[in-house]
Amino acid sequence: MKKINLCILILLVLSGISSANQAFSLKIGLFQPSLSSDLWDINIENLAFGKQDMLDLYYGAEYEFFLGSRFSISFNGGTYNKTIYSQYKDWEYEDGNPILQNLSLRITSLEANLKLYPTGHKGKLYPFIGIGAGIFAWRYAQWGDFLNFEDLSVQEGYAETSTYTLGFNALAGIGFRFNRSFGLFFEAKYQYLKGELSSFFEGFEKLDLSGLKYNLGFTFFFW
Repeated sequence: MKKINLCILILLVLSGISSANQAFSLKIGLFQPSLSSDLWDINIENLAFGKQDMLDLYYGAEYEFFLGSRFSISFNGGTYNKTIYSQYKDWEYEDGNPILQNLSLRITSLEANLKLYPTGHKGKLYPFIGIGAGIFAWRYAQWGDFLNFEDLSVQEGYAETSTYTLGFNALAGIGFRFNRSFGLFFEAKYQYLKGELSSFFEGFEKLDLSGLKYNLGFTFFFW
């Protein structure tokens, strides 16, 4: 009996989604990583860059299925990519040339969200909040000249982690509808994500890939 009830519930949800109003959005914004793990701390201490230097553009898209006037399920994906060309702050070669080292971070996401529109989504102004989870494909790499602080020797090297990690998010925003079919919105979104590093980075804790996204989006509504 429980299995029958579960099947009926699933069919009702699916039928509700298929008949629901839908929307497609394009997003552009900024992502500021938190950089709150030990590898980031060491790099910021030794290399000539700061947290603010990791701020860069985020691009995304979202498809949304409205469940009545106040709720929706959305599926969205996006990407962020940043490369820092840097050098050691307090160390240089004997001839005065800088000891160069670079790093890059790329994060691509595929997420599902449950969103609430407290005043409904059909008015001129429509605030919203939401939570969600997703799979994040990410790649972190460091390359260049690595300084050994024990004997002050320098060796050229390359280290990389490229993998997938489960992450979570919470968001809030407000939208403005120009007409029945088109609107725009502003969204602030916190991404919680910590990923295991590869054997290149043995001894370090999980890499912090969390951070805040600030997005401007353009929405096309389908009825």
